[in-house]
Amino acid sequence: MTRSMPRSSRLKTMLVSVFTVLALVGCSSIPTSSPVGHIEDDSGDAGANNARIPDGPEPGDSPSDIVRGFLRAGAGTGNNFSVARSFLTEGEAQKWSPQESVSVLPNGTDLDSLNVGTTSDQKSMSLSAPVVGLVDSSGVYNSTKPGTQSTLEFSLRQENGEWRISSAPDGLLISQADFRTIFLNYSLQFFTSDYSYLVPDSRWFLRSSSTPTVLINELLSGPAPYLSGAVITAIPDGAKLGDSNVVTIENGVAHVALGAQNPAPSDREKGLIRQQIATTLQVIPSISAVELSIGGQTIPSSLQPRTDTSVQVDGPPVVLADDHLSRVSGTTVAKVENSPNLKSAKASDPAVSLDDSLYVYLADDGEQLMRLKSDAVDATPILKGTKLVRPSIDRFNTTWTGEAENKGELTAVGRDGKTFTVAADFLNGRRLVDIEVSRDGTRVALLSRHKGEPDRVDVVGVPRDKAGNPSGHVSETPIEVGANFDEVKDVSWSGSTNLVALAAEEGETAQPFRIGVTGPAEQLGEVSGGSRIAGGADGRSILVTGSDGALYSYNSNAWQKLVDVTAKDPSYPG
Repeated sequence: MTRSMPRSSRLKTMLVSVFTVLALVGCSSIPTSSPVGHIEDDSGDAGANNARIPDGPEPGDSPSDIVRGFLRAGAGTGNNFSVARSFLTEGEAQKWSPQESVSVLPNGTDLDSLNVGTTSDQKSMSLSAPVVGLVDSSGVYNSTKPGTQSTLEFSLRQENGEWRISSAPDGLLISQADFRTIFLNYSLQFFTSDYSYLVPDSRWFLRSSSTPTVLINELLSGPAPYLSGAVITAIPDGAKLGDSNVVTIENGVAHVALGAQNPAPSDREKGLIRQQIATTLQVIPSISAVELSIGGQTIPSSLQPRTDTSVQVDGPPVVLADDHLSRVSGTTVAKVENSPNLKSAKASDPAVSLDDSLYVYLADDGEQLMRLKSDAVDATPILKGTKLVRPSIDRFNTTWTGEAENKGELTAVGRDGKTFTVAADFLNGRRLVDIEVSRDGTRVALLSRHKGEPDRVDVVGVPRDKAGNPSGHVSETPIEVGANFDEVKDVSWSGSTNLVALAAEEGETAQPFRIGVTGPAEQLGEVSGGSRIAGGADGRSILVTGSDGALYSYNSNAWQKLVDVTAKDPSYPG
């Protein structure tokens, strides 16, 4: 299928792929526009000046040299991409919009290795390559399925005796190394439904002096679709930056001027708005303070509440060891004091609440969900099923699970025993493998399978009522995480913006990876025979168990095997 890409003056969809897509080979579709700008010397970010300076065209270059040179020059953002424009005809250089999209070559792919098709008169060229992911018009990263291809098409003609590109797809091609240099991961900040915590909405934007303005405009536009109904914003609908339409920075102070709002916000609402804006901007190195005004009135920092940005995990992880619920502390494993003997219970998949007040686990090969309170002697069944999947406990002490052979729904059991059914239509007909609720309770990661397809991890928002109970159905627009993998054996939250997974591309052996909820994957060394993985809240505390019961801990970027320990099914609190 072929898609033509519109030219636009607005900064729209960034493709984190290999090429700007004019045509796609395969079943995945790629957005066609992007929020991208150029790096400016006054960006305040030292990394912004690390991009290489590309070479321009040489006399006598062939059409193939010109096309490849043009693509390589996309990494040079200086002077409004002047080097890349030098490969274009004079007219095309005026029309070409590098901000339209950004494409990134996957690791191990080089321009010279890609097949280029050329017409007999050398006036047209096409080039195809694999796509590894994309960033949509709001900076949300989406990974693409294995085998997705994109095709680029060019027209060329001679100008002053030299070949130049007369028609080029808008956008850029950059390597993964250049992408990491030129782009940064930022988090827009929204609130949980009870305003207890800030929730990061992870986005990717160009390192630029205009980034603060981009961040605030996206914050004003609201959360990403997959968070729909799960987070809230204190910023009223329709709020916009004032007449200047920019966030200015002077002596480290970011000046954010919002237009007048009707009705005028209360002092509490002003403080919450200020907190969202200040926390969103605080990650930019050049910003040391934020001054916010609404309708010309300065909002003092004294109105800003103190809301936690993450849920703390104080307790050690729980495992099954020696037929008991046990906790891992350092390099030792100790039995939970009131744990029953689970040898005859066919038990698996323990979880522990954030406050250590209750434990849950599956019994009878997943037919029963059991709960043990820390001050009780006996465990009690709280849910019966056919084949329930690994449970997860949220900060409200609600336990989540679901049937493996899924009909498009999840089940949550409150601390008082009340059962909630939450619709998740996209799971209907799939085999649910694992369910992991984020520790702030706003998102759930779902690992599922379908015969003949790669394993899939979906992250989606969890709507709640005023009491904190799950309500209705999850968002209808989940975001697929780690779609590049063919196999995902297990998944866990690791911090507020990342998952860890035991995953593998086709033909490879599953290894531990850290995967951004909206971001690329990063392999975390190698563990032989890993079967389960669990992550803590800090993004660094990670455990892996092997099918033989070996337990590995991730420390200082290396895996350490715990000696004389046999355990299975690790899970950090929450």
